[in-house]
Amino acid sequence: MSGSFDRYVSFKNSNWEVRSERVMARLQKHIDAAENPFWAYFAQKRTELRDKQGLDDLRVLHNYLPTLRELLEDNGDLETLAMLEELEVTLM
Repeated sequence: MSGSFDRYVSFKNSNWEVRSERVMARLQKHIDAAENPFWAYFAQKRTELRDKQGLDDLRVLHNYLPTLRELLEDNGDLETLAMLEELEVTLM
């Protein structure tokens, strides 16, 4: 196979970048609160995965989906959890 492959070709008109950014923005309040050591780790890994491996936020969210789901449930952040689950069902 020659040329570059766009793994998001089937996501055309899905607005996946904006939707991923919205979830990340909501997760930022958990990162800022620093109530769990995972959040600092997650923020660091997000930066590393984006800068060193070129991964987008959708892929970063996918990599940590089970942990994010559990922490959002534990924190009672059902709105962010619903947004994350919508991404999972429609795009992951």
